[in-house]
Amino acid sequence: MESNEKSANSQFSAGAGFKANGDARFASQNVRDIGSQFKAKISRTANSSAPSREGFTFEYLDAMDQQINLGGKYKVEVPGVNGKNSPDIQIKFRTSGNVVQEQQLKLNSRPADSAAKNGAYGQQEIRTPKGQTRKPTNPNVKESNVSTSEVSSGAKNPNQATSNYQFKAAMAEIGNAAATGAITGAVAATLISGLEHFLAVERGEMEMNQAIAAVFLNTVEGAAIGAVSSGAFAAIPAFIPALIPVLSVISVPLLVAGAFQLANQVGQILDHHAFTKRNALLEKMHRQDAQFFESFDKQVMEYLNS
Repeated sequence: MESNEKSANSQFSAGAGFKANGDARFASQNVRDIGSQFKAKISRTANSSAPSREGFTFEYLDAMDQQINLGGKYKVEVPGVNGKNSPDIQIKFRTSGNVVQEQQLKLNSRPADSAAKNGAYGQQEIRTPKGQTRKPTNPNVKESNVSTSEVSSGAKNPNQATSNYQFKAAMAEIGNAAATGAITGAVAATLISGLEHFLAVERGEMEMNQAIAAVFLNTVEGAAIGAVSSGAFAAIPAFIPALIPVLSVISVPLLVAGAFQLANQVGQILDHHAFTKRNALLEKMHRQDAQFFESFDKQVMEYLNS
């Protein structure tokens, strides 16, 4: 790929990746919000018993974990309501706010089994940490991705636990942007390279198998450029959320500039094709004219010498 094509692809992929990454950014932001709530909760319950603190820790860690895995289509909340049989976690559609699922969290598998059996929590999903010595026996009990050891350490060091999940959310955000950028970059590179090389085949400048190989290599390169540029651009708001409004503004001209340059590349390729075809036609006509006049001169000379 030429440097201009690489630059255009990079700008277009970065801008497109940022615009398409809104759900992942929301998920990261909600993980940060849940983390802040968790640290405030642990601070308020500093004098509570260890099991009580670990129970709260499990709720917030599991909420952050679920938000990362579910992505930005859903919003995970810890209502913090202490009413009878009230849910510990609610999962809602982000756009409508409608509740998708309510969950009841139990720190130990035995009360989790009991809660699932007696049905006191209605349709709420019963969840318990993984890694317990006694595994839950009721098939309706769901084991969390959060382990008992993680809950224990998180209750003692909430800042570290929150940082770990925020980092996971940031990496998920960057990975999603990189994937989007890779697709965008690959598509753009395929269109540009395909147009360029298959027109070269039409002009007789290269074989079809050579064109296919060149397009494939350029597609791979375009995907790599798109992934790196989009991932790098997404890394800024992932780790510095305060810059999101600024980058949101920057991404628009970046996207437009990249698209304009790519369109300009298409125009140049078509112009080059038309120019080359026209020159080839003119050269053919000149050769035909030269052959005609050469033959005519030869006939005249033969006539004069006869």
